Amino acid sequence: MTTKTNRVPKPRKKKTSEKKQHRVYCTYFPDNRYYIGYSGKTDKLFEKYYGSSKLVTEYKGQLEKEVILITPNKNEAKMQEFLLQWQCRRDVLCLNDMIHLRLRLKYLESFNGVVWSPRHSSDCFVGTIRGKYQIRE
Repeated sequence: MTTKTNRVPKPRKKKTSEKKQHRVYCTYFPDNRYYIGYSGKTDKLFEKYYGSSKLVTEYKGQLEKEVILITPNKNEAKMQEFLLQWQCRRDVLCLNDMIHLRLRLKYLESFNGVVWSPRHSSDCFVGTIRGKYQIRE
């Protein structure tokens, strides 16, 4: 005769991972062209990441990256990326040609944008409550 014992499984230990950071960044090419992007990658992966654009991934030279915003809120980062891309949409040096945005507005109630412009120009920036919109002609 065999007896069955009810084994209680041990609870799994959760790995302590770093807090998720969402970044908006700008990748610069040597000729002043630039690409505005978003990344939710970890610090280690983000170091070597310059964007997913075909122009960025196929480029063989040296690229430079500027971090514009770091936030724990994904929606804020995505909105900031969109605003910067939209504001720079007429700049011939801006390489962004694809915008995809799907956000829940309730997570953006306390959103305040940052003021930023690409290095080569100060006439392309996103206005905020603290600043004014500058119109490009």
